[in-house]
Amino acid sequence: MALIRPAVLAALVYLIYCVAFPDGTGTVYHVIVPACIAGGVVGLWLLRKLLDLSEGALKIALEAGFLIGVALFLGYTLPQKSGKPPLTQWSEGVRPTQDSARRGFKRLGLEPRGSVASKLVGLLPER
Repeated sequence: MALIRPAVLAALVYLIYCVAFPDGTGTVYHVIVPACIAGGVVGLWLLRKLLDLSEGALKIALEAGFLIGVALFLGYTLPQKSGKPPLTQWSEGVRPTQDSARRGFKRLGLEPRGSVASKLVGLLPER
């Protein structure tokens, strides 16, 4: 469980970026970054084993710090057609819309009008 939770949450962060900002480029990026995230999860697991952290607030703080690091890394490095990474676009006022989320789900090979996807798309503004 110590390895699975951070891996699943980091993958979720990655998928959220891919859905919210679907106009990405760089196929090599999408091969290397998940491998780096997986390596980071293993590194986090080893660090927790070295520090003998099985329970407590420090364990949760390490995981939260790792996930924040993953979110910032992806936010500032995910290549986009506009040439600006997602967090730069966000700071300039560009926000994900329902249309971009539909394109993101479609790019991932998921049906954007499916039951789960349509509920997630509905959380975003129309424009």
